[in-house]
Amino acid sequence: MRILLVAPSKDSSAGLAQFPPIGLGYVASALRGAGYEDVRILDCLLERLDFNGFEEYLREWRPDCVGINSWSLSVKDVDRSLKIAKRAVPSAITVIGGPHPSALGDRAMEHFREADYGFRGEAEIGAPMLIDYISGKSSVKRTEVPGLMWREAGAVRSNPQSLEKDLDKFAPPSWDLMDPRRYASSGTLIQKGTACIITTRGCPFPCTFCSAHIIAGKEIRKRTPENVMEEMKHLISQYGIKRFVVFDENITLNHAHIKGFCDRVIKEDLRVSFELPNGIRLDTLNMEILKLMRRAGFSERVAVGIESGSERVLKLMKKGLSKEEVKEKVELLNRAGFRPIGYFIIGFPTETREEMEETVRFAIELKLYRAGFMPFHPLPGTESYRRLVDSGEIPEDFDWTALSTDSIAYSPKGISRDELDNIRKQAVLRFNLRPRVMWDYMRDYNSFKFAVRKLSSIFLKNKTARLEPAPHAT
Repeated sequence: MRILLVAPSKDSSAGLAQFPPIGLGYVASALRGAGYEDVRILDCLLERLDFNGFEEYLREWRPDCVGINSWSLSVKDVDRSLKIAKRAVPSAITVIGGPHPSALGDRAMEHFREADYGFRGEAEIGAPMLIDYISGKSSVKRTEVPGLMWREAGAVRSNPQSLEKDLDKFAPPSWDLMDPRRYASSGTLIQKGTACIITTRGCPFPCTFCSAHIIAGKEIRKRTPENVMEEMKHLISQYGIKRFVVFDENITLNHAHIKGFCDRVIKEDLRVSFELPNGIRLDTLNMEILKLMRRAGFSERVAVGIESGSERVLKLMKKGLSKEEVKEKVELLNRAGFRPIGYFIIGFPTETREEMEETVRFAIELKLYRAGFMPFHPLPGTESYRRLVDSGEIPEDFDWTALSTDSIAYSPKGISRDELDNIRKQAVLRFNLRPRVMWDYMRDYNSFKFAVRKLSSIFLKNKTARLEPAPHAT
């Protein structure tokens, strides 16, 4: 059976692929481990395939099953890709998975009419079982496949998610199907000699704006240091990797895990470095952990989610941090030799102009080397999203394609989206047009190039999104 796993094409506004689709890589490994060897991963952005190119690829290879990864931002592209797959290879079984269907569940199937099946949550266990069912290889029933969604008698049916506690049971991603060397790009985290890894899954924190705990579960599940080392050594020897981007949401939450990981890296003398694009949670840090991380090669640049300078807004977010705690931990990071980057949200529901100003002043007050001021996005499945729908502030069939990084998809009552966009732009300028910050950018060419790209996306493009129902949107 030919199985094609797809990171879909996007419209002309999309750039190049930034990271290998390691979620698809894990699924590919699970399928191969179950005896399905004819598996491919097609990253349409990396291959620069538009929708016509995607259709040509399908007609040429003619897969029996097409699995497509879906983020909320890409729902229209995924829907179009599913329709193309059904047109190009009518006999192919189509499957959706990824963050969007994981967060929305059955409702995602209502939108993706051309999807025969969907997965909510991890598919490493369920995907081989589904292919067994489709191919008749075993007597498995659809009702036995973890996380599976399908249509039956005019309704969507679904099975409970499966969240494997022992991540060592999963084979590493199929790196031979998504060569990490091809993703190197100047001005991004993926530079030459870089690969991505995950050492833990899950998030126990109830932040109302975040979907991490919805998608990956609330329990922290982890790989053993030995298991991670095996994958890293393979990437180092086969692909010349010297730098790892670690996509964990909470790598420092379990101190035994991060200590074991760092100790093993030091003992093995791997001489590699690590980046944490998702950041680390401030209240999990102490000096011992931070010093050990620096010895193991973790980058001095590390992101931390601060979110707001308003105590009231922090409580609404259920962030579980006070401003005083933030100050203490940012100071600790600086003393440990890190250069913290603060992430903030502008335009949280009910947030006032005065509270946004508090956030900007707080960001400037802290010793942060960089800061990101992101517009609030009502992510599917989150508590904040549900409250906005229930109150009538946003429609149930929200246009998820409005959720690009720099778009203003929502603004609090009494503040227009144009005004919020201007508040955010002023925040960016006030933080960055200071001698210390500007000098920090100038001494790092790659960071400077990234900053130029980022500022261009904020100031030179029209990113204010329309908050209207999209046709067929979930």
